[in-house]
Amino acid sequence: MTRPRIALMCTGGTIDSLGASRLDLAWYTETGQRLDDGEMLAALPELSEFADVEQIASPRRPSYEITSRDWLALAGAVNGLLARPDIAGVVVTHGTNTLEETAYFLHLVTVPPKPVVLVGAMRPANGPGSEGQLNLLRAVQVAADPAARGLGALVVMNDNIHGARDVTKTHTFRPDTFRSPDAGPLGIADADGRIVFYHRPFHPPSGRPLFAVDQLSDLPRVDVVVSHVGADGALVDAAVAAGCRGLVNAGTGAGRPTAGEQAAMDRAAQAGVVVCQASRVGSGRVSRSPGMAARGVVAADNLPAWKARVLLLLALTKTSDPEAVQDMFDRL
Repeated sequence: MTRPRIALMCTGGTIDSLGASRLDLAWYTETGQRLDDGEMLAALPELSEFADVEQIASPRRPSYEITSRDWLALAGAVNGLLARPDIAGVVVTHGTNTLEETAYFLHLVTVPPKPVVLVGAMRPANGPGSEGQLNLLRAVQVAADPAARGLGALVVMNDNIHGARDVTKTHTFRPDTFRSPDAGPLGIADADGRIVFYHRPFHPPSGRPLFAVDQLSDLPRVDVVVSHVGADGALVDAAVAAGCRGLVNAGTGAGRPTAGEQAAMDRAAQAGVVVCQASRVGSGRVSRSPGMAARGVVAADNLPAWKARVLLLLALTKTSDPEAVQDMFDRL
């Protein structure tokens, strides 16, 4: 039987990092050392049981160093691979710090229905108990499974299959850090080798990218400001002065900024900046109150601030109308 062909892009992160010693499980990023190109793939001959894996050369770096231009380059490369008739899906290894943001970005800009699966690790490749190899194996299995088609970008970590919109990192070091607080995982890559899906995303992508970015050289500036007791509007004003076109506030509770922040956000909106209200709480929705609607503030629904930023910067490539942007947040 012909095996599906899966493209593998290794962009860096813990999964191919090397610590100074086997017990360097916390500061390994400071060594700057990684597995050689192809070494991770060569260590997993079992992959051939599920797919023919073709590794594609790509820059590798810590995920906290990724920029918007890196996202655009990655999206272009992934869409190019998806367009190949011999490729059944794409797996992207990625640092876990910003993996969820890249996953959501790719969910919004890649061409369905072939799966795009992101995967990482919480322990370096030379550490005892490193889960990177098994995570990669499971990610390839998921990408090769016909049931993964049409679900958009997925994240496979610790045997769980998460939708890109729902997943978030919840712990600094534990390997079970990736959770989908409101929706739960879509399925599991189980110990017996079976890929099992239990439900589908409510808004799966259509037959084309939700946002076309192939002609863009950069993305609009969108900043995030986090509320705290005693916060004034200085950071909001600074973001506007720096040229932001969009601003996300991670407010307290169900999305409540301080009075000083609110006044600064109103000034920003009057200056043409699209303001989005999210929450600093780890789960739950921000609903659009009458006051927010009257001020033209977009409600983030249950997207955390950093994912609301992803959707807002893409929305701004189409429109600066808060009502049109709110429609995107309601649908996507």
